Amino acid sequence: MVAVNLSDHSEATARYAAEIALFFQASLTIVYVYRTVPFCEYANETTLTVLEDQRRDLQRMLNVLAQKVQKRGVICESAFLVGEPTEQISILARDIGADLLITASHQPVFLERIFNLDKTPPIKHQAPCPVLIYRDKSAAEPSTLHNFGIVRGTKQTEMM
Repeated sequence: MVAVNLSDHSEATARYAAEIALFFQASLTIVYVYRTVPFCEYANETTLTVLEDQRRDLQRMLNVLAQKVQKRGVICESAFLVGEPTEQISILARDIGADLLITASHQPVFLERIFNLDKTPPIKHQAPCPVLIYRDKSAAEPSTLHNFGIVRGTKQTEMM
């Protein structure tokens, strides 16, 4: 299973998950969780229409991503869920009996850190299966998939 946020990094994450699925002759489920917006008494029909259009666009993006993975020769399904991402991803992983959960990590911007929008840390603690956190090549040196599914990369040094 691969959890994506449909950002620019999602295609690279799905492609990486597809490589692993191909190597192990496994199927793949790509999941996206749409966060619900708390109801506001000032919400009007226009606001609700915009939110519904956004949800529909995100679902279409998820389906396109799944089709790209299928073109790589991987049996792939998509799951568009609604709710709190960590909870929904963990429930789906348990329900489908996922052997591995792959998700992406990127360097969160200042506001994401303040508002705790990067959900990678909670997912790795709540998932019912091992979690592989993929770092986009633009954020780290490239790694390659070698025989027996071993992923190797070079050590990273952080600037202080």
